[in-house]
Amino acid sequence: MDVKTLISQVKEAEARHDLEQLGRRLPALQIRLIRDSADANALGHAISDLADAFTGRFIQLAEASLGPPPMPYAWVACGSQGRREQTVHTDQDNALILARAADREASGYFGELAEQVATGLDACGFVLCSGEVMARNPEWRQPLEHWERNFRGWIEQPERKSVMLAQNFLDLRCIHGKIDLLEQLRRRILTMIRHNAGFMAALAMEALHDRPPQWLPGGRLSRLMRQSPVLNIKRAGIMPIVGLARLLALADGVMVLGTRERIRAAVASGRLSESGGRDLTAAWDCITLMRARHQVHCLEQGGKADNRLDVGNLSQPERRQLREAFKVVRLIQNTTGRRVAGFLLQ
Repeated sequence: MDVKTLISQVKEAEARHDLEQLGRRLPALQIRLIRDSADANALGHAISDLADAFTGRFIQLAEASLGPPPMPYAWVACGSQGRREQTVHTDQDNALILARAADREASGYFGELAEQVATGLDACGFVLCSGEVMARNPEWRQPLEHWERNFRGWIEQPERKSVMLAQNFLDLRCIHGKIDLLEQLRRRILTMIRHNAGFMAALAMEALHDRPPQWLPGGRLSRLMRQSPVLNIKRAGIMPIVGLARLLALADGVMVLGTRERIRAAVASGRLSESGGRDLTAAWDCITLMRARHQVHCLEQGGKADNRLDVGNLSQPERRQLREAFKVVRLIQNTTGRRVAGFLLQ
């Protein structure tokens, strides 16, 4: 079954049980896509499009059971779904932007809607967020004015926790509902950011906090030190590029979401050289594809997909590719990334 067919079936599903049955096909779909030589970008878009379809259908079923919503709202996704970079090993990151403050009846309605959607997605393989960054958490189910106050507080007092929250919600994308609510919030956020160099400087420091390792586990040195050959590929490679690309785009006030799109925007603005953009994009493709292939291996072995890559199982060409990709990321962090951070800290 291809992606378009599965999306069509999801949109036509008549009940939660039907969606849960369709959700069981996601691991096999990732295996097929990788075996058919899909690149990491195509895989991310495919799984994210399916997550969007499941989310939208669960919302429609919830509205059918609860009745019409008491006010306009936007169901938004952040994190990898917001950037359209999901794999089958992913959790939920979502929120609700309400048109106005909710009374008790409206609060109950949206609380129940969010609960039905969250548990439905969990049953389909999009597991609950351990940090509760989900619309079922009242903290992330707020009116537009409250969201604006949240961002204002994060931006004006950019402590590390505030910056981490802000950067997660800077990846918001509307999945269902009134998209204008998100667009209004996005415009206000950009205005706040442009007038607060301190926040951008803090965002730059956070983006440079996670760095790829200078050497890979599993080699002679790690064996002598009796260290595990296992590498968390998401933390070591994915997140440093995500943070760097987000920083470079926002430094120019560009609110695009995908990591590849953000790299292109940085090249277009002159923030990043053309060769740097090509190298960083190649590094991104290499690391994300290696992660996806590892997850396929986990699934084919009967296990659950994860981010724990055993470097000892890589071929010599793969190890060389991964080393070179990490080297590119560190280089651009040390040059372009630090240059942006230094300028913002002046």
